[in-house]
Amino acid sequence: MKTLVLKRVLPLMVFMLAIVFAFATDNNTAKMDDVPITGFIMQSGLCVPTTKNCDQVNAYFCKYNGQQVYLLRDSATSCSVKLFHSQED
Repeated sequence: MKTLVLKRVLPLMVFMLAIVFAFATDNNTAKMDDVPITGFIMQSGLCVPTTKNCDQVNAYFCKYNGQQVYLLRDSATSCSVKLFHSQED
C-alpha cells in the first residue's frame, strides 16, 4: 500500500499542486506608461508643481503653458527627467 501511494498518488498530487499554484499566482503586467503623472515645470527659475497630467507614452513632450513638464524636482531651482504625452498639446 505504501509503494502504491509513493508511485502513483504522490506524483499526481504534485502535478495537481503545480496546476493550482500556476493559476494562483498574480501576473500583474500593468505598465507605468498608462498611469497619469503630475509633474513639475520651471517657472521664474523655480521648479514648481503643475496640474498637467502626462501619461508617459513617448509620442510628444508633455508641456503645460508652453513649459516642459518634468518628473522629478531635484531642488527648488532644478527639475529633471522630461515627461511625455500621447497627444500633442
